[in-house]
Amino acid sequence: MADFNPSTEQQAILAHQPDQHARILAGPGTGKSATLVAWLGSLSEGADPPKLKLLTFTRAATSELAGKVLDHEALAAERPSTVHSFAISALLQNEGAGDFPQPLRMVDDWERDQIVESSLARRARVNKRRMHRLLQEMAAAWESLNDEEDPKVDPEERGRFLGVWNEHRTIYGYTLPAELPYAFLTALKDHPDLDGIDFDLLIVDEYQDLNACDLAMLKEIAKRGCAVIGAGDDDQSIYSFRKADPAGIRRFDTDYPESVTYPLSISRRCGRHILDWATYVIEGDVDRPEKPRLDCPDEAGDGEVAFLAFRGQKAEATGIARLVKQLIDRDGLAPEEILILLRGDHNGQFSGPVKEALEKVGVECSDPDALKRLLAEPTNRWVLEVLRLAENPEDSIAWASLLHLTSGISDSFVDQVYDVARVNGTSFSTALMQLRAAGFPDLPAPSASKAETIIEDVTGWLDAVEVPDETPEGGWGAWIIEAAGDAVVPVPSDELIELLGDLDELMETAQPLGRYLGQIAPLGKDLAASKSEGVRIMSMASSKGLTVRATIVAAVENDIIPRPEAPMDEERRLLYVAMTRATEHLFLTWARIRRGPTARSGRGRANARRHHSRFLDGGPVASQDGNDFLAQR
Repeated sequence: MADFNPSTEQQAILAHQPDQHARILAGPGTGKSATLVAWLGSLSEGADPPKLKLLTFTRAATSELAGKVLDHEALAAERPSTVHSFAISALLQNEGAGDFPQPLRMVDDWERDQIVESSLARRARVNKRRMHRLLQEMAAAWESLNDEEDPKVDPEERGRFLGVWNEHRTIYGYTLPAELPYAFLTALKDHPDLDGIDFDLLIVDEYQDLNACDLAMLKEIAKRGCAVIGAGDDDQSIYSFRKADPAGIRRFDTDYPESVTYPLSISRRCGRHILDWATYVIEGDVDRPEKPRLDCPDEAGDGEVAFLAFRGQKAEATGIARLVKQLIDRDGLAPEEILILLRGDHNGQFSGPVKEALEKVGVECSDPDALKRLLAEPTNRWVLEVLRLAENPEDSIAWASLLHLTSGISDSFVDQVYDVARVNGTSFSTALMQLRAAGFPDLPAPSASKAETIIEDVTGWLDAVEVPDETPEGGWGAWIIEAAGDAVVPVPSDELIELLGDLDELMETAQPLGRYLGQIAPLGKDLAASKSEGVRIMSMASSKGLTVRATIVAAVENDIIPRPEAPMDEERRLLYVAMTRATEHLFLTWARIRRGPTARSGRGRANARRHHSRFLDGGPVASQDGNDFLAQR
């Protein structure tokens, strides 16, 4: 932090008194994290440092903030965490305060898809797509603190689902991620003497990403004498799918009447032309409150901007590939310094042609689904589920996963085990062991035989292995690799071994195996995004928090961005976020006509002429022919 030279705006934050609530309104690249760390560092070096906690919404933001914290000697022990992780830690520290099955068992994406949603769909007699919708409706109610009833869900169907879900989560003993902040909020209201929340100062970065439940949780903690510092940017609030709303940060001074607001208005990320173009887009939001306009420092460069039109989707993909090739060969950019952003990409309809075009010009691109496939690979998944049992031999989700992974064990066998658990009032794992002890009476013999083999082999391995209570020397990843390697727990793939090694350097020490396993998927996703070895193609929403030298935003057309029936203000913010990832080069592209899979995107009609996004009408950068631009560039 020795080279931190605060501006006048930043100096005001550095002088803030830590017993007073404050809001920091900071646009992209304005240095809010560096300013916060400098301020907290000075507090920690004082005679009576406050007890503080650093929180963010996303793990990626947490990782970025953690890097800055570690650079400050006085703050090195203050490890940031997500709001979600904070809720988990507090609930675990106050056993019984949260209304969820004990012990706490989170499901990852694979378990939710293959075990929870599949089984729930069979029990509720709906298809998986419908089940996913019902789960989303329930999560929305937790996140918004309101009855979020989907008008397309029949009340009878909703009632049946809720009854099945309450029974199902008890028998399988799992908790959904969206439950935990709500459980923590309830615990805060019900138990004024909760342990582990006696902070003097709570600093929340990316405050605009919090939903009603998160915000209520912070207010409950503030009632206990804790000052809240909320830092963020309402222009970058893009998570309405989890009920986040820019109103949360906009009404901070109402929620905390004695608070003070500090703006940061000098962006050191984007070139001047890039920032001017993005600002034009966001200022079109008629409900956006007045605030200081973002500006660049005097020494900032202009940046390159262009709005490129192509004849069709194939020409657009070819043009994007030519542009990427130029950026690499002529401008000296590394592939990982280039982002290609899409509003959506169902079944690869937009990314597919771009990847094909990049391959033709010899440019590699990263695979955004690589981690998902890695963790779903049968051998890797088997290892992870057996390790879950090493932490808790009665883990019902893990036993159900092993049965699911074994060829020849039918869904009807699993459902019959579930029915026994239901009748006897036990967990799935208890019912499975009881049926095994009785010789699996009345169950299909082929499935029963395979289940017997699995149980015998896995329980034998569990009896032979000794699991440390906390992180072993070298990390859990190293321990897992050493423990694996026999007929029961095979060696994971090379890619998973590499991932586990990388995660050992990121994760907190002194945590049990189960907590470590629960962080592999989310932390692995963040790691994959930061360690890309090629051009990254991803959604606009996924790009938030990233900074690159060049960004290409594709398919910037009406009915794609903005999407029909989507909130126009959030669609603007989404495009603004996408545009402000770039430091030097920003290109937006669109197709004059679309055929094939992308032809009916939004309300578009096949073979009908299209118009570029209305958000760009009259802006500082006019549309021009993409092929002419590339030839002249």
